[in-house]
Order: sequence, then structure tokens, then C-alpha cells
Amino acid sequence: MTENDLEEPVADPHLVVEPVIQHLQLPAGIIGPFELDLDVRCFLVRGPTGLVLVDAGPEGSAPEIEQALGRVGAKWSDVTDVVLTHSHADHVGGLDEVASKAQRATFWAGAPDIGDILSRAPLRPLSEGDHVRGLRVLQTPGHTKGHISLLHEEERILFVGDAIGTATGTMARAPSQFTADASRAEVSLRRLSDLQPARMLFSHGPEVPDPVDQLRELLATASGIEFARPPTPSPSNPDPEVEL
Repeated sequence: MTENDLEEPVADPHLVVEPVIQHLQLPAGIIGPFELDLDVRCFLVRGPTGLVLVDAGPEGSAPEIEQALGRVGAKWSDVTDVVLTHSHADHVGGLDEVASKAQRATFWAGAPDIGDILSRAPLRPLSEGDHVRGLRVLQTPGHTKGHISLLHEEERILFVGDAIGTATGTMARAPSQFTADASRAEVSLRRLSDLQPARMLFSHGPEVPDPVDQLRELLATASGIEFARPPTPSPSNPDPEVEL
């Protein structure tokens, strides 16, 4: 067993997954001509062997994470691990504050992304096939070079990070301007579809029904909507409402 193999996946009838949902206001010009309200999600995953925080959220996330800890009957001292899906600021901006509060936790990220995460937290590398408290690490590069996804094998719950998201109730690719390698990202999406998870939990956007079918439909198209892309105005609807 390696240092990263903290726990082998086990049957977990008491698994609790608690989302932490925040909203970022993106000024017009960052992604198209519209101002956007972008939801960002991190997750508390509590099982019999520990309490994992998946992503640390943007800067200032600690109060919302603390409220979520209260909802699952936990405290900062109960957090055993913090796993970062990738290096973007809306997922790691809150890391230093989280590290100052979750002082017993071990901090993990995909090995190729660690150098891009500006934090005082002592990060340990994760690679394909590692396990953290029953979550299997999947290397899903493309959005960033070290992007990872996490699969709870017993419950078939897949935490996809920013590999894919949802917009207006439909699965959608990540914004192209924030994707390091679109070709590798597409390969990673095909891999995720092959896993056939029962549920997919997105860092941007709520769950959708039949996620594997939706993902395969998206992959059948050469391009598609992006989860941070606003609707296009039309003559009949010159000021469409942005929904993310």
C-alpha cells in the first residue's frame, strides 16, 4: 500500500455527500458580453473512515464550508482530507483559510497541477489509481494538465470537477478559454462516460438525470454549449436570462 492509498473503497451505507454552493459574479467581457452569475460547488464527503472536502472553493469560502460542516454534524477538526480537483482559483482560492482551520487534514492535488497552486498548504501528489477515504483518483487532464476526478466505487458517485458541467439543465463542456488542452479534455470525457456512474456531481451546475446518456449525446457532437456560456440573443428574445 502506498502513502496515497489511505483507504481501500468499502461498502458504505452511511455515506453522506453535502454540497457547498457559492456564486461568483463574472464581469462582462470575461466570458462573452454578459455579466454572469457562476455557481461554484465543493463537496463534503463523509464516510466511516473520514471526512473529505473536495475542493476549497474561491477565496472567502470558509464560512459556507463551516455551515455545511454543521449540517453534517461535523467540525473543522473532523476534516481528514482536502482533495483539489485542479488548480483554478475558483477551486483553490479558499485553500489557505481552509488549511488554517482544518489543521488535522492532509491536502492533496493531482501531481502535475501542484506547481500552479499558490498556497502555503503542504500539498501531496495524487496519481491514477490512488485512493483517499474510499474515493478512487482518476486522471482526467485537459481542463488543466493535472485535473483529477474522484469515483466512489461502491456508490458509483463520480465527482467530475470541471471536466464537465451543466447549464440550463443540460450537460455542457467547460469554457474553451479556460481549457488548457481541448483534445485531452475530450479524451477524458470519453473515459468518464465509459465508467457509467450512477450519479455525476459537477463543480459548476446541478445534477442532471441520466448523466451517462447525456454525456454520450454531448460527445456525439463536435462542439456544444459551455457551462459558463450565456444564451445567444435572438430577435424574439433580445435580452435572454442567463441560467447556470
